[in-house]
Order: sequence, then structure tokens, then C-alpha cells
Amino acid sequence: MLLNSVILQVAAVVGAAAPPRPVVPLQAFDPSMILDMPASIRAVVAFLASVVFGGIVIYRYGDRVAAAVDASTKSPLLSVLYGFIAYGLVSFVVAYAYLQLAGLGVGTSVATAVGAVVLGSALLSLGGLGFVVVGSWLTNVLGLQEPWLGLVGVALVTAVAVLVLPLVAGVLVWFSVAAVGIGGPVRRWIHADSVERRAEEH
Repeated sequence: MLLNSVILQVAAVVGAAAPPRPVVPLQAFDPSMILDMPASIRAVVAFLASVVFGGIVIYRYGDRVAAAVDASTKSPLLSVLYGFIAYGLVSFVVAYAYLQLAGLGVGTSVATAVGAVVLGSALLSLGGLGFVVVGSWLTNVLGLQEPWLGLVGVALVTAVAVLVLPLVAGVLVWFSVAAVGIGGPVRRWIHADSVERRAEEH
């Protein structure tokens, strides 16, 4: 299953996230950097992140995208809900790993740096999956059957939203669009029994 493969890769990153001992300055990951960043730069970063992570999904799991599109288009509103559930689950896993690192005596700066990188990569990976699914859905409706074109188009639209809307609203649009594409596979996976899950993984 496409979503399960992405989640397994995220889990592998979290599991391999034991950091080296050198101290990383906490200021290097100061969230205020994003707040102070010009909207135009944030829009470019959002566009590039969407295309890069979505491109990885197309390259590695392109043959499974159709099933994800089918799952998400059956109920787009429910897909949004389940998409945000996926974000929450990933955030919980990363937060738990952060607490484990802190409990092992890893420095706060190092743990925070690793947590920020892993969480960002995980959310962007899920976002890339969501953008590919939504983009493929739209290009299928238009009869183009080209996932790359759909990915770039959706990434461009959401980048414009990040550019013209306030920061919080732009981020919400980005994650909401991606959630539509993520939620269908998540909903199908959650409600599948163990036999169906094993069948989808192979």
C-alpha cells in the first residue's frame, strides 16, 4: 500500500535518528526564522518542497497512485479529516522519539534539532504524497493522465496561497490540500482488517 510504504520509511527515519554527540546550536532551528522570512521566499520553498517530495513519491510509488486517488475521491471531506489524523499520528511518533532521546540524556539542542528535521521530513513526505494524489485526480478529470503536470499545478496553486495569504492561512491551505490526498489511503488502511492490510502491503 502506498501510504503504508511512506509511513514505514518515516518510521525508519525516526528509528535511525539517534544523533551524534556534537552539539547543534538550537538557534539554527529557531522557528522565528520562518516567521521573519519574506512571503515570496516562503512561497518558493513551499513550491519546491511540494515538487521535490511529490516527485520522490511518483518515482518510487507511481504504480500505486491510482489506488490512492480512488480512495481519496470517494469522500473528499472525510479525506481531509483522516489526512489531519495522519499528521497528528506522525507528530505524536516524532514527539515520542524526542522524549526518548531526552530521557537518554541527549542534549536538548541536539534532540530539538533532530526532532525538527525528522518531523519536517515526515510532514513533507506526507504532503508530497497528498499533492501527487490531488494532482493526479485533477489531471485525470481533465483527461491528461499526467501525474507530474498535476503535481506541479497543485504545488503552484498552493504556493500562490502561501504568497498572498497570511502565514497561518497559507500553511493551513497547504496542509489541507495535501490532506485530501493523504486521507483516503489513511481511512482505507484504518478500517481494513489485518488480512487486507497484509494483502495491500505486497
